[in-house]
Amino acid sequence: MLSHFLSLAAQASDTPALIDGATGSVITRGALAARGREIAAQLRDVAQGDLVAVQLPNSADFIATFLAALERKLVFVPIDRDATPTEVARILGHFSIRALVYRAERGVTVTLRNAITPSLPGDARLIKLSSGSTGTPKGIVTSEANLIADCTNICATMEIRADDRNFGAIPFSHSYGFSNLVTPLLMQGTAIVISNEYLPQSIVDLCNRFECTVVPGIPMMFDHLTSLPIEDGGFRTVRTFLSAGAPLPAATSRRFRERFGLSAHTFYGCSECGGITYDREGAAVERGTVGRAMENVTLTSKRGRLIVRGDNVALGYLHDANTFQPFDEGVFVTDDLVDVRDNGEIIITGRASELINTAGKKVNPREVEHVLLQIEGVREAKVYGEPAGARGDVVAAAVVASADVTREQIRAWCLAHLSPHKVPRIVKLIESIPVDERGKVKRAALTAL
Repeated sequence: MLSHFLSLAAQASDTPALIDGATGSVITRGALAARGREIAAQLRDVAQGDLVAVQLPNSADFIATFLAALERKLVFVPIDRDATPTEVARILGHFSIRALVYRAERGVTVTLRNAITPSLPGDARLIKLSSGSTGTPKGIVTSEANLIADCTNICATMEIRADDRNFGAIPFSHSYGFSNLVTPLLMQGTAIVISNEYLPQSIVDLCNRFECTVVPGIPMMFDHLTSLPIEDGGFRTVRTFLSAGAPLPAATSRRFRERFGLSAHTFYGCSECGGITYDREGAAVERGTVGRAMENVTLTSKRGRLIVRGDNVALGYLHDANTFQPFDEGVFVTDDLVDVRDNGEIIITGRASELINTAGKKVNPREVEHVLLQIEGVREAKVYGEPAGARGDVVAAAVVASADVTREQIRAWCLAHLSPHKVPRIVKLIESIPVDERGKVKRAALTAL
């Protein structure tokens, strides 16, 4: 990957690699390569195979630090740009990270730590962080070959070209942003217009000003864009909108198409293997699917759970500095429950880990959500389990609805359309579903409501 980018920089040193949306300043391929060498010099005391954590906003320095890690054969560990100092300290200690790269008043700073070198495969180059089911940090260990395969699949499936311009608002530090923004730049020179905000008018203005052609976004972003008045205009150069990170509501998909005249294409994947499916036609969520398999990705299922095969599948999990758990080579069994249509489109019916055990009976939250969304006036619904002592969990529903919808109406509708054990015992009428910056639902926040 490093050699690919250095070759691109040598061929066209003055070609823009990054454009700062806030200032309009341009970072060329040559300048980005040079910045990577500068940061590599700052990491000279970090040994091959050591872990280097990076907490930076979307910026040239983020990508330059990855180039530096590739040059020195380090393992790059991106940390969420909004993580608190306590969270960062926990990650550093848990994985025995040797260096932390972050932004201080004087620019990018490298702090070295005493640390052991984790026992990882020699080709490990990136660790994607996940909170894990228990909240303990878990790392998804990825090789350079995995990253290249995922990038190849994404660019081929989505028809992302070297002369495209990606709008870069989603965080580089997350799996989605890294795969769809960072790797296409390094592998084929696809430039990025950098932004660190989701304000709808700003998105439209920046895309038009810098002639963006591809916009990777999250559902929250598309929902906000639909609120723009028609007189505020639309996108002049964008040909492809991508939605990933969380399920895109069908209503948001429909409103976005009606407002801007273009469809949002669902991109479904996970940190363990990158891209899995893509909605080539657009508006898949309105058909109830997440599209078909990505190029070079093979999908099967076993007892309803989706199985992914391909060179994009990561190497395994790093549970802590001393515990690496490899995957079967090129195979990952997801937690998602699926059905497959005759045309190959994938329907996600739920997650095995989210099944609610209520008095010994299993409830699929997606089934209950589907029923709730049929109620007139209900705009969003999230169903989950709340602990209820000896009986296990009870079915709870957080519902965003118009003012005339009542709890009694919701329960009566559910009783008419669901078995009694599936009817929500707890109904919370709220103004909005709490989500993180990727648009994923905050389960703890639902319980705390």
